[in-house]
Amino acid sequence: MDARCPRIGCSMTVSSLTFVGVHHVGLPVTDIERSRTWYETVLGFRSVLDEESEDRIVSVTLEHPSGGIILCLFAAPPQAQAMADFNPVSLAVSSASELSRWANHLSGLGIEHTEPHNAYLGWALDVIDPDGKRIQLHTHERISADVS
Repeated sequence: MDARCPRIGCSMTVSSLTFVGVHHVGLPVTDIERSRTWYETVLGFRSVLDEESEDRIVSVTLEHPSGGIILCLFAAPPQAQAMADFNPVSLAVSSASELSRWANHLSGLGIEHTEPHNAYLGWALDVIDPDGKRIQLHTHERISADVS
């Protein structure tokens, strides 16, 4: 058995394996329909798949039209409640000016959010989803050392 893989034994190193991105992010929610409507209306996602069990929707898959971002909302009230005030995902925006456009959009809808702020690895704002999760919008732009 390989010492780097004590449980399963392996013939390659982890560094030789690759990822091409994140396939989807799963988020627990207390109310599927309320959360679906919020993610569609507030963040612009579109429903692409509903999963049903015993005549009720248990998960919804949403995709953003800008491409590449898939969210899966799962009916899991205890887990959703436990994640209140937690930041499970940061969605990348192109620039600080785009982040400001998002802030204006959210304000126009009356949606709770923070103002854009220095997040050390870029600018960010947090928007609060219906279950109290902090969904972060974040730039890739680095903050200058001169900006506080």
